[in-house]
Amino acid sequence: MTYAGAEFWDQFFRQRRESGNDLDWERLWTGPFLVPLRETGVRTILELGCGTGNDAARLAGEGYSVTAIDLSGEAIEQAQARFGSMVRFVVADMTQRLPFPDGGFDAVMSNVAMHMFPDGVTRAVFAEVGRLVRPGGLFLFHVNALEDRPLRARWQPARELEADYVAEEPGQTMHFFSEAYLRELLGGWRELHLGSVQIPHRKTGEPYKQVWRGIAHR
Repeated sequence: MTYAGAEFWDQFFRQRRESGNDLDWERLWTGPFLVPLRETGVRTILELGCGTGNDAARLAGEGYSVTAIDLSGEAIEQAQARFGSMVRFVVADMTQRLPFPDGGFDAVMSNVAMHMFPDGVTRAVFAEVGRLVRPGGLFLFHVNALEDRPLRARWQPARELEADYVAEEPGQTMHFFSEAYLRELLGGWRELHLGSVQIPHRKTGEPYKQVWRGIAHR
């Protein structure tokens, strides 16, 4: 395996729980998707890489039927404890064929979770999204932009494994997407929106992260 696996992510979320530092950015990630979800009549949503469940819970609170998966059993355990009455949480690996039927969801959403893999695996993940979204459905996502790499390198040393794909010292892997690469991955989808978003540091206001925000129609 050339990307961070379940053991890494279990430890990651265990440390987050122990420190009380949860990854609760749901307003930043999920908020921009609420209008297109409403406008297209979406009812069922699958979230890929849900972590501890904040984004999934936000969507469930808006009235959607949400299924959310994560590779980490630790993350799903925490999500179940907090939001299990609202969301169907499942331990599953997005790099494999998922246990859901073709066209089983009106929309698939993934926030900063699909950029952890090398090129071949990334292509397989995007293809699996295409299988899961019904005709006329939506794909909503945030992934690392190419411009995020120098921002992240300021505080996270890394070595390159393949073009724009790196391994960081703690064991995490990161893929940074150019616009051309992302548009290639979205072949077969009709783009409703694709834009680069710079996220400032919460305390200093300085550039902290750069992502692509995408909304595509099946």
